[in-house]
Amino acid sequence: MSPGPLHTFGELLTAARSDSPPRMAVAAAAESAVIDAATHAMRERLVRPIFIGSCDRIRRLADEMQISLDDVELIEAPDPVVASALAVRLVYEGQADLVMKGLVRTKNFVRAVLNHEFGLRRGRAMSHVGVFESPDRSRLMLLTDSGINIRPRFSRKVEIVRNAVELAHALGIAEPKVAVIAAVETVELPTMPATLDAELLRRMGQAGHFGPCIVDGPLAMDNALDARTAEVKGRGSPVAGHADIIVVPEIETGNAVYKTIRYLAGRDLAGLLVGATGPVVVTSRSDSPESKLYSIALGALMSRA
Repeated sequence: MSPGPLHTFGELLTAARSDSPPRMAVAAAAESAVIDAATHAMRERLVRPIFIGSCDRIRRLADEMQISLDDVELIEAPDPVVASALAVRLVYEGQADLVMKGLVRTKNFVRAVLNHEFGLRRGRAMSHVGVFESPDRSRLMLLTDSGINIRPRFSRKVEIVRNAVELAHALGIAEPKVAVIAAVETVELPTMPATLDAELLRRMGQAGHFGPCIVDGPLAMDNALDARTAEVKGRGSPVAGHADIIVVPEIETGNAVYKTIRYLAGRDLAGLLVGATGPVVVTSRSDSPESKLYSIALGALMSRA
């Protein structure tokens, strides 16, 4: 647990550094951006990488980039599916503390994570949580779910909120403010079932089902992000304008918001799959080197929490 709330990605890197960093198994590591990100994280004292993939190709790529692999363990597994299984098994057996996706299709990687024999299930659903700096860069905010759960039913949304709150606590946010997003601020049935889910999640939050946090919903996105707008609309709430966690109704909304932050606002994001027995780092090939580094730092911090 962080001693206090982390406000920026710079503070995240500082908090995640360690003289005894966790071991990170990298599945299908034979890709230049993956090698660069993991070895950069190693130099920052965030993780100790274990590269799983075609060892000859990994060495050749590292040589081309003039990257030393002296302190990196290599495990031969040219097939990406096999490499994913081996990486996940290392975490399952306690030989690694977190796992990172390399050059392998996400569905094949996640299938290994969910494997009944050696996967990282812990009795609840996994969800993707994106982390980004607030518009005024005064704090870190969380967005969920933009990558795993397509159209989650209410029971799955309960797990999505719980996962995000757990990660917020690891970031030092003692009582995160959770905004459950819908198009309007009132329950509208049958046309907008997401509004009822938001209202029920709010009630569960009040009853303490998610631990220390404040949950409010349904909230339109403008109310969640701007206190003045919420005041004008008569939507008073400790969450309105101060949300730490944005919970979207389905993956289309989450994916659009995530990419809007990345490409329209030009901000870096960190991303993590939460809800497994160990942190799961899933980055895109199009992510910036900084985003990859922040995602690894997030996984390293979560592995200690």
